[in-house]
Amino acid sequence: MTTSSTTTGFEDFYRSRAAQLYRYATVVAGRGQAEDACQEAWLRMWRAWGSADDARLDAWARRVVRNCCLDRLPKRPDPLEWDVDGPALDPQPDDLVVRREEVAAVSRCLGRLPVHLREVLWLREMAEMSYAEIAGTLGIPIGTVMSRLHSARRKLARKLAG
Repeated sequence: MTTSSTTTGFEDFYRSRAAQLYRYATVVAGRGQAEDACQEAWLRMWRAWGSADDARLDAWARRVVRNCCLDRLPKRPDPLEWDVDGPALDPQPDDLVVRREEVAAVSRCLGRLPVHLREVLWLREMAEMSYAEIAGTLGIPIGTVMSRLHSARRKLARKLAG
């Protein structure tokens, strides 16, 4: 591959994946660290572009972003402030207030889940990835994905009920 086609391939990949990978970074590291983590990740990906398996570029990119995020997390992270889009809001003012409170409550509960649980939950529910895709992204067995997903859902339900 020539330098020109390498650059074009990377730019196309960046344009098509940057927003999704940024949202993923906010799940792993929080909004405060996501931008810096993504900048570092894109730099790493550029340097290694061409060495990754073309058939697994998405999983590779998610792993690079994840690693950059995890490098930025403190040993004992505080609950993260989540940026979760709520469902379409009803135009009634009372409904808007209630809906915003519900979204804020869910966001707070999600932010209090351990990173390994909220990450699996986000990849499954928001990114709509299969168990196999999640396992490939995180480098863990499918059984671990299922176990973490079950734990995340159970803990989230308990937090929301309380």
